[in-house]
Amino acid sequence: MHGRVFTIEKKCTACNKCIEVCPVDMANRVYRSLDRKRRIAVNSKYCISCGACIKACDHGARDYTDDTGRFFMDLAMGDPIHLLVAPAAKVNFSDFPRLLGWLKSMGVANIYDVSFGADISTWAYLKARQELSLSSVIAQPCSSVVNFCERYMPELLPSLAPIQSPLICMAIYLRLEKQLEGKIAFLSPCIAKTDEIGDQNTGKLVSYNITFDKLKRKLAEMHVQLDQYPETGFDGMQPGIGHVYSRPGGLGETIRVTNKDLWIRQIDSVRRVYPYLKEYYQRQTKQLPVPDIVDILNCTGGCNCGTGTEQKIPMDDIDYKTNIYKKEQLANQVTEKDHGTIYKIEQYFDSCLDWHDYRREYSSKKIENSRFTDEDLDDVFYKLRKNTVESRNRNCHACGYGSCKRLAQAIKLGINMADSCIEYERSGLLHDTLTPLLNHAGLESALEQAMWMYHTNQLTNLAILMLDVDDFKLVNDSFGHDVGDEALKAVAGSISKNISSNDSAGRWGGDEFMVILPNTALEGAQKIA
Repeated sequence: MHGRVFTIEKKCTACNKCIEVCPVDMANRVYRSLDRKRRIAVNSKYCISCGACIKACDHGARDYTDDTGRFFMDLAMGDPIHLLVAPAAKVNFSDFPRLLGWLKSMGVANIYDVSFGADISTWAYLKARQELSLSSVIAQPCSSVVNFCERYMPELLPSLAPIQSPLICMAIYLRLEKQLEGKIAFLSPCIAKTDEIGDQNTGKLVSYNITFDKLKRKLAEMHVQLDQYPETGFDGMQPGIGHVYSRPGGLGETIRVTNKDLWIRQIDSVRRVYPYLKEYYQRQTKQLPVPDIVDILNCTGGCNCGTGTEQKIPMDDIDYKTNIYKKEQLANQVTEKDHGTIYKIEQYFDSCLDWHDYRREYSSKKIENSRFTDEDLDDVFYKLRKNTVESRNRNCHACGYGSCKRLAQAIKLGINMADSCIEYERSGLLHDTLTPLLNHAGLESALEQAMWMYHTNQLTNLAILMLDVDDFKLVNDSFGHDVGDEALKAVAGSISKNISSNDSAGRWGGDEFMVILPNTALEGAQKIA
């Protein structure tokens, strides 16, 4: 049984791109499959369903589950199901009105526009900000952001907006104000919405998360020709400009209809969002200025390019369509008066709704990430043949982490392997299998290089030490080879501690060791020996 996001093992090449893009170190686990090949699995306990690995994988080795199959099975059984549609659907389905017509023909009851729920969210944000005297809030229509805060930064939970997402606001409105009965499904651009609808703090009002991508696959599987179905619109009231929520900065656009002076920080994309949340908290703790509202979305391009979409639509096409509808709605909904802006939909909310009905709470689900000290990691670095400060800070990106220490942490935790380190793999050809020193081939290579540098006058002196362990055969014969191995390791450790990073040392064979000392005269070599 796999989790929300999972690995298709036969397609995984362990290229480490999933590790590179993941904002959570613990969410990927390297292992060997039955064919002894390296693979990378998703650790569901730690995954926040950000979807970055799915987008990054060139091999199609990452996929996800949603509720599309279960939705159509229940629909076929005759269950009354209503559909709430994310505003991003309008730009992700070229024949969107006929898609709604097909869904109706399949037995879907009413179909509602979640843009209306976005309008409720904005209105409730402003009410909560005023009545609760909130100086700064992090908007939370994004489920991956909520997952991250609840699991990894619960100290930010007081800063998350105390209002439900547009989806849940829409569901609450329909249940409370319209007494809607029956199950509710969500046509969604987001993998992580499955986590949201299953959260006890959202009331579990929605039963299905049907992503755009999986629905498109279903249409192809069923050979549906949408041009054979009638165009159908939404049920219920017309929204304001809540449809702009689906693009970066959309929340800010809705707020500025009536509140033009708020400081709104817009930020999107996995690479920027999660580092920013840490920066935001640091500024809070230092009592530095933070935005009035952080309009934050996990996906580059916002929900229109969400994790459950094909992510193929040009941004200019998205903005063009969004702007046309926004212009139409502003003309219908907004009137400028001398005493201020009148926004019809907010007037309706003021007269008919209680913002407290749309409040949300959060639960800390804190995951303790083990963090080891440099001393704790010495044994891992020894295994990786990283015995100098320089080698422990090489920080290449081949392993995916971009940090030798992060890789060492993962190996210590048992979720990665030494051969994920490319330097370890390369050095394995030249390093002794028992000690951290060079092997015979490695010494020959180092000696050849040193001799070339000496003969080309790049070195003023060159000294070579040859050492062996006295009575080593007697040690092996008397105490066994395991003790002999420990003796060799001890000698190697002593050699490593007494030479510089410019020197080379290795095991020539058996109990014989060689030390190569560039720019070291006879007196210096004797002292080291």
